[in-house]
Amino acid sequence: MEEKMEQADLFHPRVFSDQEWAESYYKRNAKNIERVGKRFARILKDSGFKSGKILDAGCGFGAVAIQLAKTFPDAEIIGTDLGEPLLNLAQSLTEQAGCADQITLVKGDVKELDFETDAFDVVVNTFMAHIVDDPVAMFNEIERLATPGGKIMITDLRRIWLGLFVRKLKTAFTLEEAMTVVGKSEIRSGEYSKGPFWWDYMAGL
Repeated sequence: MEEKMEQADLFHPRVFSDQEWAESYYKRNAKNIERVGKRFARILKDSGFKSGKILDAGCGFGAVAIQLAKTFPDAEIIGTDLGEPLLNLAQSLTEQAGCADQITLVKGDVKELDFETDAFDVVVNTFMAHIVDDPVAMFNEIERLATPGGKIMITDLRRIWLGLFVRKLKTAFTLEEAMTVVGKSEIRSGEYSKGPFWWDYMAGL
């Protein structure tokens, strides 16, 4: 288990270099990630959040950022990702959604981003823990960037028995493994939950 937790198998490396493949990835995953965005927006709204700075660390094609922008029109949102094809797609989709003025897209590594400490009121992170080579470093960076009273929302795929048949689930953590990885980081105290195919870690909500 330790070897797996240190180095995940990147199952879609072409997303960083192939625009056509990135668009195919979007078509396959858009609805699921839009649901995550709506769920995050609902949780944030229920917590009393109305406006502030939101970071989508690992924004992909921007589906979560777009849902947050629609729910919180007074919020300033920054999305970061290493995949330039995904950022190109995110730019197009934010323009189509009418929220390009509200969402700024920046190329960057979620483990080391060029933002000031305590810069964001909310940091969200979607389906990244099983992809990055050092999830502990990513969680530490999320902690650094969130304000002391800020909100952190993390979700990722959860490995279950179905992972024997679904390739992308083979690289994901079980909830217990996720708890171990998060526990190795400096991220603030939060709460875990799980769904049929995912686990969540929420803090400040």
